[in-house]
Amino acid sequence: MQASELPLLPDGTLYHIGMRPGQASHRCMLVGDPGRVTLVEPLLETVEHRGGHREFTWITGTYHGKSITILGTGIGADNTEIAVLELDALHNLDLSRGQPFPTQKKLYFLRIGTSGLLQPETALGSVVFSVYGVGLDPLPLFYQAPLESELAKALQSHWHSRSGQNWPWYGVAATGFFRDLAEKRGASLSWTPGITYSAAGFYGPQGRAVRSVVRFAQIPEWLSEFSYAGHKVQNIEMEVAPLYLLARALGHEAGALCLGVAHRRRGELMYRNGGGSPEERMRRLLQLGLEWLAEAP
Repeated sequence: MQASELPLLPDGTLYHIGMRPGQASHRCMLVGDPGRVTLVEPLLETVEHRGGHREFTWITGTYHGKSITILGTGIGADNTEIAVLELDALHNLDLSRGQPFPTQKKLYFLRIGTSGLLQPETALGSVVFSVYGVGLDPLPLFYQAPLESELAKALQSHWHSRSGQNWPWYGVAATGFFRDLAEKRGASLSWTPGITYSAAGFYGPQGRAVRSVVRFAQIPEWLSEFSYAGHKVQNIEMEVAPLYLLARALGHEAGALCLGVAHRRRGELMYRNGGGSPEERMRRLLQLGLEWLAEAP
C-alpha cells in the first residue's frame, strides 16, 4: 500500500484520529460530540491513553477491567467513515508495511448519540436502539456490504407514495451481538427499538426550514408513517446507517443507542427552550454503553 493511501503523521499516528497501534481497544464507543469524551472519563476505572487530532478526540481506558476506546467523531457519514476505517487499520493492518495481518480482529462499535424523535407516543428524553439504520448518503456506492434489500424497497415505495420521488434509500441492520444485548432490556435504562433515519445534513435533509426554502419539510411526518418488520422509524440523526454499513463491510459488530433530545413531531426540545439539560440522561446512557461494550469478548 502506498503512503498516500493510509497517511500517517510524522510521529507515526494515523492522519485523522491521531492514534498509533496499541492505543486503541477493539471495543469502541463512538460519540459524535467530542465533549462527551469528557463525560465518559469519570466513569472509567483507569485511563491509559488520550489524544486527538483535528476534530477527533479520544481516550482509552478500562471499565469493569475491560479496555474500551471512546472516540468523539464529529458529525456525519464522512467523519464516521474516517473513524471506523482508521480504527480498523490500527488493529488489522501492519502500518509499517501497509499490509493486512494474516488474522483479522473483530471490532465492536457502539454509537452513543443524540437524535430527534418521530413517534407521538415516544416521550422526549427516551432512548432509541437502532435495530435498522436507513440513509441516503453515497457510501453504498463505494463499499460492498450485506444490505437489507427488502427494507430499502419498502422504504423506496413508501417515499414515492408520499413525495413522488424515487430516492436511493438503503437499509442496514444492527449486528447480532448488539441486537442480542438490546433484547435483554437491561434494568439500568430502558429503550425503544426501531428504525433510525441517518440524514445527510441537519437542516434541509431533516425537513428543517430555517430561512431557506426546503423541498420536503414533511420528512419527519412521512418517515414516522413508515414501518418494517414490526418497527417504526423512531428517530433522526446523522451517523447510524453509515456506521452499520461500514461495520458490515469490514466484518465488525455495530449498534447504536441515541437519546431523544428533540421531538420533531411535537416541536419539543430539551436545553434552554425546551427544558433542562440532558447531561444527566446522557451520562446514564454513556454508562450503559460502557456496560454493553464490557460484555464484548
